[in-house]
Amino acid sequence: MPFYAKQRLRRISLTAPGVVMINSSIANLPNEDRWTRLNITLHWLIVVLLAFQFFIGEWMVAFFDGGIEGKTMDALTVTFGYLHVVIGLSIFVAIALRLWDRLAHGRPPHWEGEPNWASVLARITHFGLYALLLIMPLAGLVSWWFSNEWIGDQHVLASNVLMAFVALHIAGALANHFWFKTDVLRRILPGQGRKT
Repeated sequence: MPFYAKQRLRRISLTAPGVVMINSSIANLPNEDRWTRLNITLHWLIVVLLAFQFFIGEWMVAFFDGGIEGKTMDALTVTFGYLHVVIGLSIFVAIALRLWDRLAHGRPPHWEGEPNWASVLARITHFGLYALLLIMPLAGLVSWWFSNEWIGDQHVLASNVLMAFVALHIAGALANHFWFKTDVLRRILPGQGRKT
């Protein structure tokens, strides 16, 4: 076996001061240490849908405000407005399925050497993400159905909070990969799901 392959299979790296982690290849992880394929697929589907929502969000604001004020709107605003609603509901369904899958099949364990502060921060971040991704589509739908501007404003504010949680989630994944040298990031990549 070539030297670089041996290094990839078993790498000893210095992480936080005084902490040594042994890092093994994802291919060698037991099934229970991986996410399910469904969970991984839904994770990345939600990422794509959220990115799209971020880029078309302003059209939804114009669509919502125009509807309340009785304005005539261009076809692009109407199309992206309705698309925002459909994608939001799709995110709700995807996150509900992801939670069901997580409850039904469990999640990979947190790595043993994880500092307490990192574990607490990860749990807070995940709770915030799941809560916002369930509540925001419902709030947006209620706001749209009942033309409720206050709920619509809260929906927009929540999108800013969501972006902060997403940034924290990405920072945590990158810290796990580059600083703590764990397989946390690699476990969620497509093609790394549990073998069935």
